[in-house]
Amino acid sequence: MMPSAKSVNRGWRLLLCAAVPACAIVPARAQVGESLLLPPVVPPGFNRGRNQSVVELPRRAFDPVGIRIGSFNLLPSIQSGGGATSNTYYTADPTASAFISTTPTATLISRWNRHELMVSGTGTFREYIGQSRRNEATWQSDVRGRVDLGRFSSVTVEEISTQQLENQFSGEVTPTVAALSRYRRDFLSVRGVNQVGRTRTTLAADYALFRFQPLPLTEGGTQDQSNRNRHIGRVTGQFEYARSPGLAFFVQGSFANQAFESQLRPAVPNLDSDGYRALGGINFDLPGKVRGSLGIGYTRQTFKAAIYKPVEGMSLEGRLEVFPSRLTTVTLGARRSIEVTSLSTNGSYWDNRVSLRVDREIWRGILVNATGEYSRQTYISAGQDANAYRLGAGARYLSSRKVVVDASLNYSNRASSLGLGNAYDEVWGEVGLTFRI
Repeated sequence: MMPSAKSVNRGWRLLLCAAVPACAIVPARAQVGESLLLPPVVPPGFNRGRNQSVVELPRRAFDPVGIRIGSFNLLPSIQSGGGATSNTYYTADPTASAFISTTPTATLISRWNRHELMVSGTGTFREYIGQSRRNEATWQSDVRGRVDLGRFSSVTVEEISTQQLENQFSGEVTPTVAALSRYRRDFLSVRGVNQVGRTRTTLAADYALFRFQPLPLTEGGTQDQSNRNRHIGRVTGQFEYARSPGLAFFVQGSFANQAFESQLRPAVPNLDSDGYRALGGINFDLPGKVRGSLGIGYTRQTFKAAIYKPVEGMSLEGRLEVFPSRLTTVTLGARRSIEVTSLSTNGSYWDNRVSLRVDREIWRGILVNATGEYSRQTYISAGQDANAYRLGAGARYLSSRKVVVDASLNYSNRASSLGLGNAYDEVWGEVGLTFRI
């Protein structure tokens, strides 16, 4: 039987993504199941310097030298090149396109014995050939300072401003909206850490402001997204007790308040809410074998408007790194949490996800990786689910201190119930070159 024209066209889209030549460093792709989650305010704490993953191993012969400026070191780099996607707008009837991109980056970091100051900035400018509506201009600035108060206490203040793309697997919007949705996030956090003997206490507070840009429409014009603008304030506390150098127990509690700036729709109240979470668990770091952190607990989301019912249940955060050899690292991740969305009549959904990644150094300066991720979003009171997975492979060649070559190929698939947007898949390929000082 002869293949249909649609099958032939689909085959060409896949070949385009796998074979298009380019010369760009591969930026981090959004992970399946991510949403507008704030950065973790309390680090997992399992890294005690007893193990190093493949990507963390020292490679002094390939480390960039940077530029010495007084007691600071400046690390600039430039990335340029491109790739292709088989589904530019994440639709059921896909349109393939190639793209070119440029990513300049600079980091200024102190070389002090005590305290620390770091300032960094990066931007990615991606142009889709023949699909200008999908063009991207994202950036991030980060300023972080740490003051050491004696040997065992410190205070860290960080401000991050970023212009980002919305993740098509976030569960907060349909994929076709995510393809064109951009938002600005301004994030400020203060974190204090005090260690006494075998105990460590962390207290943190942070604030984030999200502002969503208008969506460019196919027929021209834009669609307003200001009803999604929000403020989020969060406080977190964590207490840890070290049973041994490689094993510690912890308890963590957090409270977050989300305040939206306007109604969701006419006569429909916004999603103002309070979130509570309590976790307990362990973190460990056994030399040459494994390290990780696992916390299990309870979470609850309550809304100010009576039409949205409270949601509660089990919460989970876990990460495990296994070291079969010095040159191989296997990483497993798992997460279960409540997220806020306008796609559900109850204003929220359960985000469940697992991931697997294998990193391997196959030769001096040549690293390869394989990844697999799965996400299931269950929309509360709607009886609907959205399932997504991603498979990927990548390689990095450290040619010298100044030149790095990267390549990646990923396949993503999303299937959803009626009303949660179209089902679709995508092949994304990218290869590239980075020059650094």
